[in-house]
Amino acid sequence: MAPSRVALVSAYLGACLIWGSTWMAIKVGLRGAAPLTSIAVRMTIAALIVLVILRVRHIALPGERRFVRIGVFLGFFHIVLPYSLVYYGEQHIPSGLAAVLYAAMPLVVALIARMALGERLTPRKIMGILSGILGVAVIFSDSLRIGSNQAIGAAAVTCSMLAASIGSVATKRWAYGYHPLASLMIPFSVGAAATWLLALILEGPVSLHFDTTTWATIIYLAVAGSVTALGLFFFVIQHLEVTVVSYQTFIIPIVAVLLGWAILGETITARVALGAVMILAGVSLAIFAPRSRARRNAQARLRRTGPA
Repeated sequence: MAPSRVALVSAYLGACLIWGSTWMAIKVGLRGAAPLTSIAVRMTIAALIVLVILRVRHIALPGERRFVRIGVFLGFFHIVLPYSLVYYGEQHIPSGLAAVLYAAMPLVVALIARMALGERLTPRKIMGILSGILGVAVIFSDSLRIGSNQAIGAAAVTCSMLAASIGSVATKRWAYGYHPLASLMIPFSVGAAATWLLALILEGPVSLHFDTTTWATIIYLAVAGSVTALGLFFFVIQHLEVTVVSYQTFIIPIVAVLLGWAILGETITARVALGAVMILAGVSLAIFAPRSRARRNAQARLRRTGPA
């Protein structure tokens, strides 16, 4: 049975709300832990949480090879590559610039989805996506100055976005029909194993003597940012176009700004408000297409004659 519109919208906005807070949490957590070690601990906690939930709710993991193959693939393209690259990048660039670079994701997803899934790439979608990208750039315009020492960080975040785009389209194409939580088990496990190995190779002996703030951010990112948000993402993407789902990267900066205003007392400037309006206008333009004349005429005839 297809989920209700309310359930889909709630799940979509829930993921946006959570991911709107993760950019700041990652930035804070990196002050007390090396990036690969932080990801490895986060994914280990997330995998254990999913395992417990699956056992308690008696949700079985499919044993078919297709489920295992897509799980391993998503482990690299949803976890290892995007997380490792974005954690590394945020060590060298402001989180606002990272958000702007990730704002190109809907355009990349739309192009890949057109080739892999046959999703329509209409002029309205392109105009809406470009408006959203410009809106994010306006919000974080004070973070767009980049020096030569930040170029590698920007490149890492861009590659992270590209990997996440491929993972999103792959999820839409191959993960349909599987329980959203079951779909997380293999990617989280692969992500944990791979990042532990990379951490040992690239960061040396692992130390888990983190301060309270670092542990708090890692646990929050594992529970909310990974298990909850990705579970909602896997649920939503089974029922909506992957390009529409990727518009989250436009909404997330607005959420981040609102959280900064509500929790940290930050000021919402006219520039930020303008950027938010551009984002919302772009998303509306891309999603809510006006009815065609033929469709309006058909509906008018149906109202006059009644159903056949």
